Amino acid sequence: MRCRPPRPLRAAPLRAALLLLLAPALPVPAAHAAEAPPLRVVTYNICGNMCAAAPYDDARRVDSVVAQASGAGWNADQLFLQEVCEPQYDAILARLAPQGFHGHYGPTLSGLPKVCGGHPYGNAVLVRGPVDATADLDLTVGGESEPIRVPCVRGAVNGLTGWACSVHLYWDDGTRGAPEARKLAAQAAAWRDEGIPVLLAGDFNHSPHTDSTAPFYDAGFVEADPANTPTFNEKKIDYVFFGHPDLTWREAEVLPLDPAVSDHRMLRAVGGRA
Repeated sequence: MRCRPPRPLRAAPLRAALLLLLAPALPVPAAHAAEAPPLRVVTYNICGNMCAAAPYDDARRVDSVVAQASGAGWNADQLFLQEVCEPQYDAILARLAPQGFHGHYGPTLSGLPKVCGGHPYGNAVLVRGPVDATADLDLTVGGESEPIRVPCVRGAVNGLTGWACSVHLYWDDGTRGAPEARKLAAQAAAWRDEGIPVLLAGDFNHSPHTDSTAPFYDAGFVEADPANTPTFNEKKIDYVFFGHPDLTWREAEVLPLDPAVSDHRMLRAVGGRA
């Protein structure tokens, strides 16, 4: 793990219009409507490298992510992105910076002409509000076709201070995914034992309650969508795991597949205090 000060913002003017082709907003339960502001989370594997040719549209990809954080859209507080080319991340951050977002990009590959046109490729997390630290968790256990690295940020959102990490575990039968998961769960649990809540979200590449996801349930993390809604083809492999003891209620929804953006479905979740 490497910790370092947060990356400086690179602000740019917002475009005149945002793409707002959104499913109905995930409702806050009526019993909780008058409480402290909930934490709104989006995780999305945007398939930024593999999904490059038509019918995929990179401008729409960026717009769809930005729209989730818009006050006119779903007003997300935290965005967790996987399979991101660095220029895509830069474009998203530039448009969200004026709304108070900070981000951290964690490359896994770079300098390969057939991957993101030679630009870095990896994962990212963006949060609304100040960030006081970033971390890069190297989960690689050996034998993976690329390093497995998880970018994290520590900051405060809606009065909640904690770590937020964008996860992309290895896509295998669990031989490598399971030990990677144990390494991540151990680090997240250590942070939580220090009194710092943790939220893990992303593409875990494995089904619920398998060897590659069990470490998170076993460590006491609470899954936002226990209904096992598919996020990739007919499988559920994308998750939001809450490690915030203050967030006592949670809701989640999976949006319809957008065939112009990704081969994954977007997962949105909200957690609040009773």
